[in-house]
Amino acid sequence: MKQNIFIKPLILLLFFSIESLYTQRINLKISSVNKNEVTILNKIKYQKKHIDSTSINFEINKISKYLKNIGYFTNTIDSLVKTKNNYSAYFSLNEKINQSEIYVKLKDQYLFNGFEFTNNTINISIEKLQSTLLNISKNIDLEGKSFSKIQLKNIKIKDKKLFAELSIETSSKRIINKVVVKGYDDFPKSFLKNHFNIRANSVFNEKKIKSISEISKNLQFVSEIKTPEVLFTKDSTFLYVYLKKRKNNSFDGLINFATKENGDLLLNGNIDLELNNILNTGEKFKLFWNKIADERQEFEIALKTPYIFKSKITPELSFSIYKQDSTFLNTKFDSKIFYNLNTKIKFALTYNSESSINLDKRIENNIENFSNYFLGFQFDFVVQKNDFFFNDKILLKINPSFGERNLNSSSTNQIKIETTASYIWELNSRNSFYIKNTNGFLKSNTYLNNELFRIGGPKSIRGFNEQSIFVNKYIMFNLEYRFLTSEKSYLYTITDFAKTATLENTKNLNSLGLGFLFINKNSLINISSSIGRNESEKFDFKNAKLLVSWKKSF
Repeated sequence: MKQNIFIKPLILLLFFSIESLYTQRINLKISSVNKNEVTILNKIKYQKKHIDSTSINFEINKISKYLKNIGYFTNTIDSLVKTKNNYSAYFSLNEKINQSEIYVKLKDQYLFNGFEFTNNTINISIEKLQSTLLNISKNIDLEGKSFSKIQLKNIKIKDKKLFAELSIETSSKRIINKVVVKGYDDFPKSFLKNHFNIRANSVFNEKKIKSISEISKNLQFVSEIKTPEVLFTKDSTFLYVYLKKRKNNSFDGLINFATKENGDLLLNGNIDLELNNILNTGEKFKLFWNKIADERQEFEIALKTPYIFKSKITPELSFSIYKQDSTFLNTKFDSKIFYNLNTKIKFALTYNSESSINLDKRIENNIENFSNYFLGFQFDFVVQKNDFFFNDKILLKINPSFGERNLNSSSTNQIKIETTASYIWELNSRNSFYIKNTNGFLKSNTYLNNELFRIGGPKSIRGFNEQSIFVNKYIMFNLEYRFLTSEKSYLYTITDFAKTATLENTKNLNSLGLGFLFINKNSLINISSSIGRNESEKFDFKNAKLLVSWKKSF
């Protein structure tokens, strides 16, 4: 009973507090005694709900400034009438100015690219006057003259036209004399020059400083502590960049032992190890091993060393061995020498060679000993999404190459083209579509099974055994609908399509499934289930593939 006595007053107090909160809001309305001007004012979008008179006055001044920008230079606020919680601001717009004639000194006319001058004057419509002056100010800032002042002087209005003289007081050109990285003393200096495009004696401007925060998000081995700061002295400019080293190494592995029917020990499992920036040079080292009973085994090591010799050149090297049951063994060397045009675009010269050994010549299976090499180029365009999952918003890779295969003392010219494109289409903050297209094409007079593309598995078309489909050309689409359940997790659907071709036949493959990806402390966990089929089959849930990937960061 006593509890109810206390609860009722609390409910009433809460009710009156909420009612009081809403009644304290102030409404603003703008109008004019001139009916024609009311029509113009009604088209203006402005904030109507306010919390106090200070906010009201700020909004009225903002509206007056907007009116000047569209030509009502002599607009006035005639009165501000208050009735209870309502304010009515009455404007007089007066005569509208449609055109301006600006006098520009000869030394400043280079800033007006695309404008025609007559007697050192240019005509600019009033609607474009402010944006034109802002662009001029930005262009001056790009020159490093960040403390310059630009304004209109001697303003006169005559016959609905504004006449003025442009005054530009340019400051001395500022250059960045020194760049200091705070929080990460061993940060690789080559990244300042080639990734951030910042170096001593480069021109200082606001655009360059603002870009540092955005560009730093593209680096997975650092995080920004706070936005960059600039120290100006009389004759020097010091730029301070605040970064800290991020743990970005990862490991995903599972090894198990089994016994064969003859009693021999059987080793199964996989290891996926990535070491990033261990030497504080931004390098990436990858080791991958995967073995599925006696069916297949794969081993790969790869190394990427960015900006060697403090240049924009980045080599990527890899060596891999692939064994298919007891039929063949392939070894491959792959090298790419990239030139980083900027943080989004890079080009590469590519060279790779492969050799294969037939492990069982007793079987007629179109497998032969061969060696080949390919020379080509690669174009990469990547726009990162800068989320917790390091997804790419846009990705495009094109790699055509030309080579030769040597078989039984004879050679055959070959052409290989590989492309990858992906895009994340964001519907809103939680919902998005992921679309990926991958293509492979091998042109040759004859084909061997052990030189074909191998697709299937979580990295290509899901719902099929890994690298179990051998083709000389394919077109593949991976579609995902993603629902962000939190900042660090999302559910996704799996819808994959592929059209594959060999000399014997053409197949249409597709798969369906569901997955959930999330970050738990220092682990990236991906759980998915998918089922695949070709066009002549029905979906059989007995063939569903379950994937559990647990990447531990350290």
